[in-house]
Amino acid sequence: MVKKNAKDFLLMILRILLILLGLYIIYIYIGPLISLGVLNAGNLFGFAAGGALIVLGIFLTPVINAFKGSGKVILSVILTLVIVFLSVFFITLSQVVSHSKYTADNQSTVIVLGCQIRGSAPSITLVMRSRAAAEYLKGHPDAVAIATGGQGPDEDLTEGQCIFNLMTADGISPERIYIEDKSTSTDENIKNAKKIIDENNLSTDVAVATSEYHEYRAAMICKKNGLKASSIPSRSSKRAKPTFFTREVFGVWIQWLKRFKV
Repeated sequence: MVKKNAKDFLLMILRILLILLGLYIIYIYIGPLISLGVLNAGNLFGFAAGGALIVLGIFLTPVINAFKGSGKVILSVILTLVIVFLSVFFITLSQVVSHSKYTADNQSTVIVLGCQIRGSAPSITLVMRSRAAAEYLKGHPDAVAIATGGQGPDEDLTEGQCIFNLMTADGISPERIYIEDKSTSTDENIKNAKKIIDENNLSTDVAVATSEYHEYRAAMICKKNGLKASSIPSRSSKRAKPTFFTREVFGVWIQWLKRFKV
């Protein structure tokens, strides 16, 4: 009886911990949705993971009993797949995090990656990317920048032009900024920037000014286009980091899959 009571008590504690952990994960990922209206693969994954832990906590006893019965094989396969998925996920996440550091040194070509504009107002993310690039150019008077990004359906001007406006307002001479205004994705940002680099005989040893969570994927795309990339990361808010770093894991996986396209 004592052993059974102790087992039931430990099971209850485990259930509570799983539910609380699930609620905490949802709390971590819900910030950008509430404050910024951001709903992407990052916080969707967080909600799913948190919800799964809550459900597991509620139904922990039936799950444990299923392992003892006919469902053991199926649950073992599911558990194995979950472990493999999480292993690949956290390995990728570690790569994303490791590339979020400032590594630019004396690169003379800076690629500034575009981001959302609301009407004619740049998002805080685009402001931070442009500011990071401008600070680098101030410290490297021989460097030039390529402001990238086309115009979305809800944008009054191109992202490249908006970056140009922000950087010149920050004291950078217009002659030091090239504008790329046709791209609609990070792949196109860098591909079109490479054309500008080739046309103007600029260095292919580039520094990429973008959000810190975006640097690893940007470096992957640069390598695909024959560019060697260093990082000029702009910082995101603490509440937004989990969502955007998680989203980048899936973005990196998509880049991996693109390698196998014919």
